[in-house]
Amino acid sequence: MHEHYREKGVPENVELVTSDVSDLPFDDEGVDAAFSTMTYHEFASDEALAEIRRVLAPAGRLVIVDWAATGPGNDGPPVDERYSADEATDALRDAGFTIEHEAVRPETFLLIATLE
Repeated sequence: MHEHYREKGVPENVELVTSDVSDLPFDDEGVDAAFSTMTYHEFASDEALAEIRRVLAPAGRLVIVDWAATGPGNDGPPVDERYSADEATDALRDAGFTIEHEAVRPETFLLIATLE
């Protein structure tokens, strides 16, 4: 994906980084927002959410769009590897986030969370 975005052009204020979610190479409270697009099911864990929380600035925002466990499974990962919006919401709240917005569609969900 980095090569794809380099070819498209990367804004000067964007730095492409490769990292595991459980060990982010950012300072404490050094990130204003984090986005996960169709990857939450790959990293969902208490440790990963704690690491995201560590790097987010006060009032930082986390946006998650992912495949829904309630979907038919026609696209994306197998349904048994997915989470429902409710499960993700519970995990985020347990990690200290407040859910600001939730939208559920047949195959996907969107959550916007901020730090408490």
